[in-house]
Amino acid sequence: MDKNKSPYYTNPETRKKIDELLCANSKIWCNLGTGSALDPGTRKQGEIQWKSLAKEIKSLDAKFYKVVCPYGIDS
Repeated sequence: MDKNKSPYYTNPETRKKIDELLCANSKIWCNLGTGSALDPGTRKQGEIQWKSLAKEIKSLDAKFYKVVCPYGIDS
């Protein structure tokens, strides 16, 4: 195992969990403004939901988090 690679690339279970979180994030933004049951309502609410998902990603793999959020969550 390459110690320089993040768990996303070395641990299938971590990869699956992160992929599910990224999928949930895409659903937030794809449904914004649709008026559907999955519509977060406002961009601000979507950002709040994304922050929650991003924190979970960070807890699973801090290295991969830096790829997804290179400037942090609030950028």
